Amino acid sequence: MDNQDKTPSRTRQVKVRYAETSALYASQFLVNASGEDIILNFSSGYIADPSSKETLLPVHTRVAMSPGGARRLHALLDQILKGQVPAGSAGDDSVPEQAKARLPNVSGSKT
Repeated sequence: MDNQDKTPSRTRQVKVRYAETSALYASQFLVNASGEDIILNFSSGYIADPSSKETLLPVHTRVAMSPGGARRLHALLDQILKGQVPAGSAGDDSVPEQAKARLPNVSGSKT
């Protein structure tokens, strides 16, 4: 019989540290998707280019995520917009389990 580590995984308290504390407003967004990732492109809005007379959508932020991450984001946004989760309470215990951030399981088994 193999000896395996039977230690239960511990729950870690994760503190959020913002690399950037300023926020950019996004009233427009574009979504690009493949089977492996989803990319969200955010913009403050359309602008007119005076030299070319074209309407442009300048993207100020791009976020890439896995389909699973996008599903969790969708579920949490859906609940917030339906008023089921108070806005700004992402670290609160009222956030549903499927919408909470998770650390990968790094505990390996000994064989």
